[in-house]
Amino acid sequence: MKVLEISECFPNKFRPVTGEFVYKHAKALSKYCSVIVVVPLRLIPPREIFSFNIIKSFSNLVSWYCKLRDTKNIDEGNLKVYYFRYFSLPRPGFEISESKLLIFFYYNHLKKLIDKFNPDILYSHWIRPWAGILSKYAAEKKLPLYIDHHEDIPTLKKLFPENYSDFLNVFDKADKIIVHSALNKEELSKEKPELKNIEIVYLGQNFQIPESAKIFNSGKIKIICVSHLNEKRKNIDTLLHAFKFIKEKSNAELIIIGGGIHKSNYEELAENLSIKNEVIFAGSKSQNELNEFYDNADIFVLPSYPEAFGIVFIEALSKGLPVVACEGSGGGEELKLLGYDTVLVKPFSEKDLSEAVLTLISDKERMKRMSVAGKKIVREHFTWEKNANDTFNILKANKIK
Repeated sequence: MKVLEISECFPNKFRPVTGEFVYKHAKALSKYCSVIVVVPLRLIPPREIFSFNIIKSFSNLVSWYCKLRDTKNIDEGNLKVYYFRYFSLPRPGFEISESKLLIFFYYNHLKKLIDKFNPDILYSHWIRPWAGILSKYAAEKKLPLYIDHHEDIPTLKKLFPENYSDFLNVFDKADKIIVHSALNKEELSKEKPELKNIEIVYLGQNFQIPESAKIFNSGKIKIICVSHLNEKRKNIDTLLHAFKFIKEKSNAELIIIGGGIHKSNYEELAENLSIKNEVIFAGSKSQNELNEFYDNADIFVLPSYPEAFGIVFIEALSKGLPVVACEGSGGGEELKLLGYDTVLVKPFSEKDLSEAVLTLISDKERMKRMSVAGKKIVREHFTWEKNANDTFNILKANKIK
């Protein structure tokens, strides 16, 4: 069986960490079947490379272009990755019309590329913008189409209040839809109750799970948050306001891993809140570096809302960290369903968040219990081997039909 996946979110030389979970999924799946991943590589400069310094902006632009140019295809036996370069309009402003433009300018090129691989199954990560385009090819070739839905419906509604239903209509063309939590399935089923082909498949994580018990810091408590800083829904401002109260009543520091266009704004907010000496904005980190940060931390907090799942939840669990999340977030709620004692707080409430973290800090026995339970849940439910096996069984069953 030959599966062709398409995902714009995938590691490249400019962003070597972005979309690494898609690579891990494809690599694990390639043990069961042949997997080809087509990666559309947008040739439009990201906003974060520009600044008020013209020379620096130009240097960043050249570096960005050279890294994309030097990104090479991957051949790892049963897994092959092909980068498909294309020009695009800025998002999300032009995203409504982008699919039509992509079909007009790039569909024939993409069609020839897919024809070369002669796949049995088409598999799109996300619905925007490539699932609709892939559905056109699937209809022409009479191939089954699977959509791996990584996004949450509330975010889609907020971005496209007038047109989000147009995106959701793409699901009607899928033979099977894969989501990653019961909440994701519930949200999609509520919007499109006619869909009866939604399956839940858990993601995996990349870190080795320590056999030894987690040793928490006896002095300064280290709170870690891993999140890109490109979207307001990540609610880093709420976290900073909450940490101001946490710092007043405990010996703690906050480490924020991740970069993005709002980073300087959050650094300024930390200074205005007089907590800049206790908040570390560490920027984007490689998996090896991130592993070390997790090992040295005591509590993991992700205040984003809405949130489809958040693979960082299970990364933190694998390292024995107690997890604090928002009510209504896919990851936090799903862990609760699996029996984990997730600390769930009201979204956007700095008071609720600060009180929850302070209560957790004061209860070391609960932290130890959460640490043990979290690692057990990851071993049982969140491995790439299980993700690949569950995905393959869904693909195989539908292909037999």
